[in-house]
Amino acid sequence: MNPIYLQALSFHDIYGNSDDCIHAAADLAAELGIAGIDIEDRLLASFEPDYLHQLAHQIEGKGVQIGYCGLIVQFTEPVSSIPDEIDRAKALIDAMPDLGVDAIRIPGNGVVDDQTLEFTFDAVKAKLLTICEYAADAGINVYLHNHNHGSTPSTGAQVLKMLDEIDNPALSYVVDTGQFQGSPGAGGFGSPDNGAQPELYESIEMVVPRASMSRTKFYFANNGDEQWLDYPRIVRIFKKANFTGPLSIVYEPRGKLLSKDALPKAVKYLTELMQKDLYTLR
Repeated sequence: MNPIYLQALSFHDIYGNSDDCIHAAADLAAELGIAGIDIEDRLLASFEPDYLHQLAHQIEGKGVQIGYCGLIVQFTEPVSSIPDEIDRAKALIDAMPDLGVDAIRIPGNGVVDDQTLEFTFDAVKAKLLTICEYAADAGINVYLHNHNHGSTPSTGAQVLKMLDEIDNPALSYVVDTGQFQGSPGAGGFGSPDNGAQPELYESIEMVVPRASMSRTKFYFANNGDEQWLDYPRIVRIFKKANFTGPLSIVYEPRGKLLSKDALPKAVKYLTELMQKDLYTLR
């Protein structure tokens, strides 16, 4: 079965942006017996080697792994913010060996102000190429991350175009099940009664064959299992594509459930679905 990870930022509702999220995620991953956790740069207290070495030792001591570290991007800012992102990405890449991590996550940028989609797409492509060239020399993988909220790439077609136009061995791709156009959690039209639109599932189906891992988003806007995203349908797509990459569970609360309760529920539900035969998933 695909290894399951927890995104530490899911504990933001309890701990804010602090490394307490990392420790809480590691504790829960160890308790649940899953593979590990993924983290974000905003959760790290510093990039000082001693701090990172100690943090890595503490996490490893719990018997869990750190998969990747994500870079924060402000999606409301124009592409003039990209040089700063590149500098921060390079600093993150330099810090990763001290944490024992070999991958970072990079989303695109927002199509804002008077920027066109084409102009923004080209700026994101140039950003990723620059970061990948630096990462390749350091032996670090770079996960392109589809992201909506008015950003690019945010459709399956945009992701495939980006992947096809960047020729660098450091580039990989993480498919985010909740960050395509058509997702109620990312498109600005979410309410407890809204499910995802068909275009979201069409995008997932397009890109999964190119993905190395998945960010599996959970919202729990209603009681019961996840309803905004149709996970039996998503898991069918994964299985048809013979997708074997890690599943990183990301909780973005849209209901009343706290992360400490939502994440075990998501792990149980996703595990049960992944263990089913393709043709019994409903």
